[in-house]
Amino acid sequence: MSLVERIWNVAEPDVAARPPAVARRLPGRAKRRTDVLREYEKFNSDRRRGVPPVLWPFFAPDPDRYYRWRVQLDCACIKELLTPDDSTPPSERQWRGLGDGEALPPGQVYCQHDDSADAPYRDIIEWGDRQEVSFPADPVEPPEWADDDVWAVIRHDEAHTSAFWKVTLACGHVEEVVAPTLDWKPDDGPRLAEATRVKQMIEEFEQVWDSDPMLQSEHQREHTRRMLEAGWPRPRPERSCHTCPHARAIVAYQRVGWLVPRNRAPKPEIPPQARAVLERRLRRAEAERLRVQLAGHEERHDA
Repeated sequence: MSLVERIWNVAEPDVAARPPAVARRLPGRAKRRTDVLREYEKFNSDRRRGVPPVLWPFFAPDPDRYYRWRVQLDCACIKELLTPDDSTPPSERQWRGLGDGEALPPGQVYCQHDDSADAPYRDIIEWGDRQEVSFPADPVEPPEWADDDVWAVIRHDEAHTSAFWKVTLACGHVEEVVAPTLDWKPDDGPRLAEATRVKQMIEEFEQVWDSDPMLQSEHQREHTRRMLEAGWPRPRPERSCHTCPHARAIVAYQRVGWLVPRNRAPKPEIPPQARAVLERRLRRAEAERLRVQLAGHEERHDA
């Protein structure tokens, strides 16, 4: 089986098992409830402008539905989260990526750090939705990130349409991949370059890396070498995951309470008359217990 077949036929996520999150008291203190409530009401007010009122209970519910939690992530950061009930801990729920991004695997929360690692390459394990996007012709002048020679090769001098597929990676995160043609389907498998062209590309890449060692990082070079070994497949059977560096696991959580306090039913007071009856019963029970103890003492004494 070729490298492309080994990667292309992966069927299950390769997600490392983590120990379950624990419930415990976390460092620091929770935000003031009134501040959190104010933030949610402002957020919800903005969201309801784009949601029909009949759908508010589903997409923009009232704040009294939410329960507050504090969670500690595996990066040591502590965040506050809201859930629609108090029975399922946040470590067993799914949270979205940056903004309203794709849902992350259960128990992961997006937490961005400036010193996070580079986006790793992950195998594609599932192909999802497809959409076509039309683009105008590219400008003649190259963007800042491209040299004139590179731009002359990759520039589209006419309007064009591309097909984008959502893919699930082995890490469980979702990215997008551009299909080689509009009519391409995942069942078609990747399209490979001619063997002579691949050999030429290998030589060209090695020359470029020797002349400019900073052109690609080591993990990018490893990816390029894997793709050259596989025959330069299009689309690639692996994709860089830009979510992995910022997806952090919940390792501990702490209950805070309902965002809007719930009124507890007051304990019923015992009426004075009923209390007097209970007190008389208690005195009779104590007297009976003393008589039994005294009778037992006299029997032992007579014996």
